[in-house]
Amino acid sequence: MRGVNTYKLEMHAHTKGGSSCAQADENELAEIYARAGYGGVVLTNHCCEASFSLYPGETHKEKLDFYFSLYEKFRVAVGKKGILPFLGSEVRAYDAEGYFSEYLLYGFDRAFFYDNPPLYTYTQKELFALCEEAGIFMAQSHPFRSHVKAGYYEYLHGVEAYNGHIGHENRNAVAEAFADGFHLKKISGTDFHEVVHIPKGGILVPETVRDDGTLKAFLFSEQAPLIRDGEIK
Repeated sequence: MRGVNTYKLEMHAHTKGGSSCAQADENELAEIYARAGYGGVVLTNHCCEASFSLYPGETHKEKLDFYFSLYEKFRVAVGKKGILPFLGSEVRAYDAEGYFSEYLLYGFDRAFFYDNPPLYTYTQKELFALCEEAGIFMAQSHPFRSHVKAGYYEYLHGVEAYNGHIGHENRNAVAEAFADGFHLKKISGTDFHEVVHIPKGGILVPETVRDDGTLKAFLFSEQAPLIRDGEIK
């Protein structure tokens, strides 16, 4: 992207209320990312049974309404700081042995969630088939973190080669080797949950990436420079 104006885009962030393990709200997130000089943030709150069980409402639709209401609050908060908002999700999938893996989805519309059964009830293969049909980019998050099962490479578009969560052993070098070995697109994310999580992950994107559609097209067509430990590497 030499000669192109770019900005830093966070690819993996959570807010309080949307993910049971997140402690920072949308206003705290917006302030932290503005100070860190990011031009955009993708909100990837968890789509899993544990989080959805805590949401208000009796039906899955009502719980989805709450899930997306958190994005609206986030959109307003980061917009006040001049940061572009993007909508993503981190979906959990289990295998027959009860091991779980998590997948970051980019470039979907809300109907994808409303028109299908709860996405956390799908296997990786089934979720990937849905994403393929809808043209959604699917990348496994922290595939070699302790207690997480690495997904099947043939059912992935990309891999989170760098995860900046300070509370886990993420084995980022192994994740990057996995992506390289199977020719998968690489992304990076801070995995922001708390105010102590200083932004240090993300990707560098051209200023033409302005919304979910242009981000999806970019992810499918380009390998973005990665931000690792706060530096572009």
